[in-house]
This record gives sequence, C-alpha cells and structure tokens, in this order.
Amino acid sequence: MSGKRPAETIQTLLEAESEAKLVVEKARKERDARLKKAASEAEEEIAAYRAAKEAEYQAEVDKYMGTSGTETERIAAETEKRVADTYEATKSRKEEVVSMLISFVTNVDTTVRVTGKK
Repeated sequence: MSGKRPAETIQTLLEAESEAKLVVEKARKERDARLKKAASEAEEEIAAYRAAKEAEYQAEVDKYMGTSGTETERIAAETEKRVADTYEATKSRKEEVVSMLISFVTNVDTTVRVTGKK
C-alpha cells in the first residue's frame, strides 16, 4: 500500500467528496443563472417582436381608416344629414299622405258591376 493509514484515506475521500459537492453546487448555480439570463433575453426579444408586429398592424389600420378618424367622422356626418333630410321629407308630406289615406278609406266605389251570364 501507499503507506497512508485507513483513517487518512477516509479523510482524503471525505474532503474530495466535499469539494465535489461544492463544484456541483457552483455548476448548478451557474446553470440556473444562465437559464434566467436566457429567459430574460427571450422575453426581451418577444417583447420587441410583439411591438414591431403591433406597429405594422397599426400602420395597416391607419392606412385604411385614416389616422385621425376623418373618414369615420365624414360617414357619421353624412348619415346624420340623410336621416335629417328623410325626417324633413316625411314631415313635409305628412298632411298630404294622411289626406290621401282618409280619402281612400271614406270614398269607397259602391257601383255594382255585373259580369256576363250565359
């Protein structure tokens, strides 16, 4: 044998095991730190990608809708004008239509028509 007593050999093995545990623990902590950093970087990339896509989408929406909503405002004003015009046209012809309906109801043709018999 090498001349070490069994107690010294056991002590050497215990010290080596302690060192190995420290190395493994340090490696685990470094791995965890790298994973956290990678996750953080991935989140930043995802946020940047999402922002870019949102900007593209908003540009498309603005292209078709107008950035200040002027098209929507124009359509709303035009619709409001048409409703007002229809209301005025109805209001101005109301008396005429009521008179015509009363005339149809009260003036019934009572003449008898005879169809030819054989």
